[in-house]
Amino acid sequence: MSTSETTRIFVTGATGYVGGTVLSALLAHPNSDTFDITALIRSAQKAPSFNSVGVKTVIGSNSDFDTLTSLASEADVVVTAADVDDVNAAKAILRGLKKQHEKTGKVPILIHTSGTGILMDQADGNFIADEIYSDLDIPKIESLPKTQPHREVDLAVVAADEE
Repeated sequence: MSTSETTRIFVTGATGYVGGTVLSALLAHPNSDTFDITALIRSAQKAPSFNSVGVKTVIGSNSDFDTLTSLASEADVVVTAADVDDVNAAKAILRGLKKQHEKTGKVPILIHTSGTGILMDQADGNFIADEIYSDLDIPKIESLPKTQPHREVDLAVVAADEE
């Protein structure tokens, strides 16, 4: 992509720890002048802080499925850093990304935060395991039971990629 192109980025969870850190990194990026960033935030009082650094805001929440779908359908990149267990919000975003792909023919990027909770084993300190997980070992990650924390949304994301 040439630096003259605009990359449209949609961020959820931008007022939180992870989302705010991602947003800060985007704003500090050497090509940030080519980013068109929109953040979904719940509080109108926070909008001026975002707007002052060039971030567009839409007031809403993960329950506003039509808004999520619409914003995702207009984005090249979506960063989901809000409620990693909200499968309905994830599916709304995935619908939007699918619309974006159908409209442009370009594959949009989804950066979905989940967390290491998916690897929990409820050991409570009573035993140890030598199991090591790597994001590069896709078959091992995909073998995790669907009952693990955060797994339902992760499975929806994987299924969307297969469509």
